[in-house]
Amino acid sequence: MKLKKLLEHCFIQEFQSVLVSPFEKELFRASLRNYCSHGNPLRFHNFAFSMRELVLQIIDRRAPNDRVLKAIWYEKESEKFDVTRRQKLKFCAQGYLSDAYLEEEDLDEVNASIKEFLKKFNFFNKYTHITEKHFTPCPQKFYTDMKYIIQLSQEVIEELTALEDYVISKVEDYLESEIFDNVVNNFPDELSILANNVVIEETHPEQLEITGINESNVVMNVTGTVHVSQEYGKREDFFSMSTSYPFTVSLGVSVSDPSDIDLDSGGIEVDTASWYE
Repeated sequence: MKLKKLLEHCFIQEFQSVLVSPFEKELFRASLRNYCSHGNPLRFHNFAFSMRELVLQIIDRRAPNDRVLKAIWYEKESEKFDVTRRQKLKFCAQGYLSDAYLEEEDLDEVNASIKEFLKKFNFFNKYTHITEKHFTPCPQKFYTDMKYIIQLSQEVIEELTALEDYVISKVEDYLESEIFDNVVNNFPDELSILANNVVIEETHPEQLEITGINESNVVMNVTGTVHVSQEYGKREDFFSMSTSYPFTVSLGVSVSDPSDIDLDSGGIEVDTASWYE
């Protein structure tokens, strides 16, 4: 089968959708060229080896050694490698986050998922090792195995994203109550929004979303609703009205200590656009 025709297959196009960098896309195309090298008895083994390297390249993109080494949880566990594949996968899942952010059962789930990933990754060995049994070309079997390799490669790559999403979700659940209390306790008693005096009656944080994790902080946004009393005039001209506005605030939490919360009340943004509607 020619490369141009092969590129039209749905499973090929689906796999291309998980590739990010130009190098990843170029390497995948080169892998397919290996497969299409008819007459070369090693064409399938070359294809499988290239796909193995492509998956490793994607892991390296998501977990470069220099970043893994900076993670608070990192400890050297191999005399041969500074960073093991298991540690790369742990970084793909939780980045710089300390284990303190996860309940014990959640850590167990992460470790079990990493173990299962490594087990699945070993499927490449079956195809990259050159044996007499797999040396003789068989076009139909080669195509079936090629499709299987690509689909399983996509599956394990997507599992990395799913594992990261799992960790983020658990961390958001873990932090939500304390962060919400922190927002309520640090919300200013008065805000000059649309009146001379605006009194905060109630503050209701409603949603917490982690927007990024760097080597120092977990960065997140909190959105909610603030109920206020807007006061106008004095004495007999005094008038007060109750209304509510959405608010948002960005804050950071130390990656090493979930209780180390950095919230600047001056950074709370209240959206009063509805007042003008």
